[in-house]
Order: sequence, then structure tokens, then C-alpha cells
Amino acid sequence: MRRLCILGIGSPSGDDQAGWMVVDALLARGVQTGGEIVIDKLDRPGATLITLIEQADWAILIDAMQGNGQPGTIRRFDQQDWPAYRGGLSSHGFGVLDALMLGRELGSLPPRVDLYGIEIGNAAPDRESGTGILAAVQLLADSLAAELAGSAA
Repeated sequence: MRRLCILGIGSPSGDDQAGWMVVDALLARGVQTGGEIVIDKLDRPGATLITLIEQADWAILIDAMQGNGQPGTIRRFDQQDWPAYRGGLSSHGFGVLDALMLGRELGSLPPRVDLYGIEIGNAAPDRESGTGILAAVQLLADSLAAELAGSAA
């Protein structure tokens, strides 16, 4: 069983790359993959997300979200929050929350799932990510790297 699975979820479209950029930032900070830690970027995984995390002890998922907040706002969603944000977390068809709620019903989720959403502005493929998104990526990567270092001790 893998101990930890960190997945940045997104697409190559503008701010929707936020999850991917957090993964890149974690790797740049020296968070190592292999052995008990899997770090990957996924392009709109849909229901296959369940099979990717079901063998983990702990899954950290990072995705872009479109809601009413300022671009760059970071939100952490606990399992009890999932139903309320089902329509807003992902810009993908069958999104992350849909997959997680299905996985929960099937009893296929890891014991710990940390879900982070970064509020985005523009997901157009021809646009670069905004400064608010870039700052949020660095802030979340710093926070996660610190937590991972603390859990390794």
C-alpha cells in the first residue's frame, strides 16, 4: 500500500493548471516521489480518480475551482463539506467531488483525504495563469511541504 498520494488535477487551460503547478512547486521544494509517495498531475481524471487513490493511506488532491471568491483563494474541503460544494469545485464534467462522493459510497476512499481548491479566474487555453493563482500555488506548496516534513519526523 502506498502511504501518500498527491495529485494535482487540472488541464492545460489558463488558471485550470493550478493543481499541476502546486505539484511542480512541491517537486521543486524537494518533495520526493517513489516508494511510499506518489506525486502526479492528472488531466480531468473523472471516476478513474477513485482507483488512483483507493490504495493510499492519505490522499492530497489539489484542483482549480470556480466559485464566487477572489482568484487565488485557497479552500480546504472536509468530507462533510463535499455535498455543499459539489457543483463548484471542478471545472471538469465529472469532477473531483463527484468521484470522491462515489468513492465514499463504494467504500473505496483512503482513511485520510485532504482536498484543496484554488479559486480561479480564467481557464482559457491561450491565457497564462494570473498573479493571484501563482501566489496561491506557492503558498499552498509551502504549507503542504511543511506539513509533509512534519509528518515525516
